Amino acid sequence: MKRGSIAALTLLLLCSGPIRGEQKALYRASGADAGLFDQYDNDGYSLAVTATAEGALELAVRVSDAPLGSSAPFPTGAPLDPTLTAAPERDAYARRLAEGSRTESDAVRRVLLSLAGQITYDPDRLRRQDPTAVFSSRRAYCVGYAELAVDLLRRLKISARTVQGILVCGPGHDGFDARVGGAYHRWIEIYYPDRGNVFSDPSASVNGVDARYIPFGRRSLMKPRSLAIAPVSASGELGYQSVSAGSATVRVRE
Repeated sequence: MKRGSIAALTLLLLCSGPIRGEQKALYRASGADAGLFDQYDNDGYSLAVTATAEGALELAVRVSDAPLGSSAPFPTGAPLDPTLTAAPERDAYARRLAEGSRTESDAVRRVLLSLAGQITYDPDRLRRQDPTAVFSSRRAYCVGYAELAVDLLRRLKISARTVQGILVCGPGHDGFDARVGGAYHRWIEIYYPDRGNVFSDPSASVNGVDARYIPFGRRSLMKPRSLAIAPVSASGELGYQSVSAGSATVRVRE
């Protein structure tokens, strides 16, 4: 290839932004509580669960950073969640954050970036994590981030729920448990009428997560006591955009 052609190709790659990619990871789960995992699919994320001859489970995670591609309008026109308690301050706050949004994805982005920038991570497990307490104190760990995010989105008539699972991480991460190779974690799933359910982590990402996230297929009222997870393999990279939100940096799927 001629030098001029190489330069032109380099310029094209630089101007075209991050190359869309895929990330894969394989884990092995064992113990009585490994049954919490099950096949899990939503937009951009897949978890396949296979039993091994030794009685363990193989957890194959596959994540795509392809654009969300949702054009669902905002306001959504959905009915208000009847389970919401009266909270005029949070109603007003949510409306203010989403003001001017024309699509649901834009409203979600504005709400989650605001939370990531305004809530301070606090590892104190004795601190209340309900939406009222977190909204007042502006402090939370993952549970509080997720609970407040879902509360605000529902006040905007956007369907959302919290998700329990494992975040694979290193020993320096808050809540690290060597048995599972990470921390028990809480994040959220948002419903888009034209795309289905989509993961977000209110403290770290919007409309996508990476292959370190392993959701439970059903809810556990207590922290699992018999669960071990070991990494087997990992490959690929994701081209999420990094966005500053206050002192936090949030990964955003287009």
